[in-house]
Amino acid sequence: MNKLFIPIAIIVVGLIIAGVIAYTNISNNSAETGLSLEQAGEKMMAFINNIILQGQGGASLIEVLEENGLYKVRFEVEGEEIEWRMTKDGDLVFPQVIDIVEFEKLNQQEEETSTIGNFSIANNDVCYEDGKPIVYFFGSQSCPHCNWEHPIVEEVIKKFESQISFHNNMDSDADMDIFSQFSTGGIPALVLGCNYYRVGSGESLGEEVEADNLTALVCKLTNNQPEEVCSQVQDLINQI
Repeated sequence: MNKLFIPIAIIVVGLIIAGVIAYTNISNNSAETGLSLEQAGEKMMAFINNIILQGQGGASLIEVLEENGLYKVRFEVEGEEIEWRMTKDGDLVFPQVIDIVEFEKLNQQEEETSTIGNFSIANNDVCYEDGKPIVYFFGSQSCPHCNWEHPIVEEVIKKFESQISFHNNMDSDADMDIFSQFSTGGIPALVLGCNYYRVGSGESLGEEVEADNLTALVCKLTNNQPEEVCSQVQDLINQI
């Protein structure tokens, strides 16, 4: 539910670089010009288990192969099979081969999964109750941002009383499965049809803009019904 998509693999790469430096500093016995396949596997497993995992799990070697002037080391950690590369002298490790084109595509997709009102798009199937899309509000009276957002949501929802089901969870522990799916604990949290969600209020946008954005998003869930309501925010609906 974060705005900028940063693959965990990229973070791992940064950590591994630090690990490689530390490992090569303490492993001065790798001055040989080339390791055998067996030696490469042993060194990689020592590196993974002693430097990376540090006892928080165990890696086991599957196989070591030569590939494009490097050693490709396949190993398993807690049932997951992983491939890393190592230079033949054993001094450098490449934990992730990054496809730049694919990385750019993923970032572009992440940018495209936000919409009006700073809502994110979950691309889930719309959740229904009695044939109506469900709108969830999560908040507390002790939260000033919730107190700002709550009456706006209630006012918007009145326009759709026959089209949606409203779960008004102000100071309520109901629907915690939905809350935990779309929020890491922050409130206010709005989940519109399990398709649009936002943690935080729309205070920076102002009451009128916030109400119009909410109206347009709910109209998207109700197929522009009621027509007299949705026709007033058609330009916003077209932006979703």
